[in-house]
Amino acid sequence: ILSGCASDEAYDKAGAEKQYDAAKQKINLGQYNAAAFDLEKFSATFPYSSYATKGELLRIFSSYRGGEYILTETLSNSFIERHPKHKHVDYAKYMLAMSFYMQRTTKEHDQTHNKNAIKNFDRLIKEHPASKYAKDVKPRIQKLYNTIGEHELEVGKYYFDRDRYVAAANRFQKVVKEYQTTSAIEESLYYLAASYAEMGLAKDARQMATLLRHNYPNSSWSSKAEDFL
Repeated sequence: ILSGCASDEAYDKAGAEKQYDAAKQKINLGQYNAAAFDLEKFSATFPYSSYATKGELLRIFSSYRGGEYILTETLSNSFIERHPKHKHVDYAKYMLAMSFYMQRTTKEHDQTHNKNAIKNFDRLIKEHPASKYAKDVKPRIQKLYNTIGEHELEVGKYYFDRDRYVAAANRFQKVVKEYQTTSAIEESLYYLAASYAEMGLAKDARQMATLLRHNYPNSSWSSKAEDFL
């Protein structure tokens, strides 16, 4: 009986290795979606193989390279939940963040994917600060912040142009408080001052105009804000 079990185990290992290597070969040939499909069958056939977690990680990679970002998101989440202490869980967290990043939107659209990407990049940095995958995410985070800041600015201007100054000021305040390192900050400060002025809050308008001029003296928006000083 023991001999039979050992033979079955060796057979399964050989079969798992063969299928795993076949999937890797397809990836090397750029056949990412085909590899992801094969790895799905691989996981079902060899769930307890020593190649099982390798297969899961390889499927995350192949689905990502194949442009299947929603699938990448699902697979990465599943890996993180089932293998929270795995030595390569940082890779799964990175790919989860990247799946959202690759679905990022422009300033004119809903910012959910952008915010989810930031959330998961921050999680990676916090939980795995020494990870090689955490080293290149800061420029991506800043790019996402810029887009979100521009989105808030555009929404604020939409309200401002329709004389809804309270709603507009709320959006500009959000940029000033949460996205002050973004490209939207100068214009947001100007429009915040303008919104306060329209509401008859001369002191607040002057304060924002002063802040704008102090921090961005060469900005064209500083010149425009002189009317509020």
